[in-house]
Order: sequence, then structure tokens, then C-alpha cells
Amino acid sequence: MLTKAAEQDRLALMEYCLVEPNINLFILGDIEHFGFDSSFQEVWFQTQAGQISAVALRYHDSLIIYSRDGNVDHKELRAILDTRQIRVISGKQSVVDPFFATLGGKYSRREMVFCELHGFAGLAEDNGEVEVANAADAMEIAHVYDQISEFAGLYAADLNLRHQQIANRITSKEGVHMVIRRDGKIISHANSAGETSVSAMIGGILTLPEFRGKGLGSQVISAVCRDLARRGRSACLFYDSKQNGNIFTRLGFKATNNWIFLEKGTNE
Repeated sequence: MLTKAAEQDRLALMEYCLVEPNINLFILGDIEHFGFDSSFQEVWFQTQAGQISAVALRYHDSLIIYSRDGNVDHKELRAILDTRQIRVISGKQSVVDPFFATLGGKYSRREMVFCELHGFAGLAEDNGEVEVANAADAMEIAHVYDQISEFAGLYAADLNLRHQQIANRITSKEGVHMVIRRDGKIISHANSAGETSVSAMIGGILTLPEFRGKGLGSQVISAVCRDLARRGRSACLFYDSKQNGNIFTRLGFKATNNWIFLEKGTNE
């Protein structure tokens, strides 16, 4: 049975998701930060034999789904898609792939590697170039995302919505954005997101093409990792290319799972 979650369900949902705290950091972090009464966030859970069997969280136009053992009622989840504008669906492979098979080609599939930082010896040394961005930088960051082809489908397509999400993350302290500038313009960037009391995701990793190959990405990633460590949080991230995987491995990240993104077709 699919049930819309409310405040009285918080403890049971958190306990269910904390069995895999890193893979669930988006769900855990969004519940911690925004609860159950936000206009841009909704949480549902499925039960079988009186026990939680799956969780789904809508954040703006994205839906994250999770189940410990993959025991999911796909028909109930599809009902969410019928009543909400969901552009991206994501979650660990063992949960999302079976759901993808029921969607009739309405979504495209992208597979990424989920990894976690193990130790700090591989991080790039702080050379003083990295700055902490503030809310006034949110629109510029949103514009920079448009210049990175690899970001297609991973972030809100609408510029204003993307700006709102970035600004909200900064002002609510849901995450920190680190940037490197040249001539006053942002050329490299990384941020934390989905922060919980114990872990956070690193995302938005970019360097403008003309500035690549100089180690700037490693600088901003390392700055975010150190910031998280100072606040007692572990770092996780996704990658989907061997080249990026080599960079992250050198910095100290190790692969632990596969993460699937489903993006709705533009003709839908």
C-alpha cells in the first residue's frame, strides 16, 4: 500500500533508510532539511505485512525511489508519475532497473557509479584559489551548468528552477558550493548536496572546457571534501566515465554501487 508520509512517519522512515545511509543520503537529507510540508517536496512509502518496503521522495521534478530488498509495487509508483510532473527518476540499480522496465520507453536510462571517499591522503593540496560561493552567485552557477554537455538530464532544464534550487541549497545550508574564478568569472565548481548529519553527495563538478587539464576540478572537489570532513560528514559522488573514475580514484574515492538516472523524453 502506498501512503503519503507525514511528520508522524519520520522516525520509521529514517530508521528504514539509515540501513544504507550513504546510498540514501538524498532521501535522508531532504527529509531532515525540508520535512513533509514543503510545496516542492513530497514523500511516500509502501508497506507490506505492516512493514515499510519502499520509499519514494519527490524533490521538484525529480523522484528518488529506494527499497532495501527491491520489494516494490511498480503500479503504485507509476500512479505518482500520472499525477506529478516527474522529469528524472533515480536510485540504486537493483531498484530502478525493474521500475524502468515497466515505463514503456517514456524514459531514457543512464547508469553511473556510486562511490565514497576513503581517506584524505589523495586530496589535492589547498592552493588558495578555491572560494565559497554565496546566494548571489547562484544565477551564474546555473548559467555555467548550461555550458557542460555532460550535465544534460541531470539538472533542471529550466534556468529559473535551476537557479532556485542552487540558491535554496546555499541559503538553507543544505550544501556548500566551491568555485574557482578567472577574471571574476566562475570556471570551475563543485558542491555538496543532500547533506545529512553523517554524509553528503558531491555534485555539480565542472570545469569549463578551455580550462581543463590543469587540476582545477581536483581542487574544488578536495575543498568540498575537506569542508565536509571538518563538519563530521563523509563524502560520496557519482561518475559515468572511465576518465572521471580515474580522477576520483586518485583522490581517494572507491566504488560501492551503481546508480541509475531515468530522464523523461522531450516528446512526452
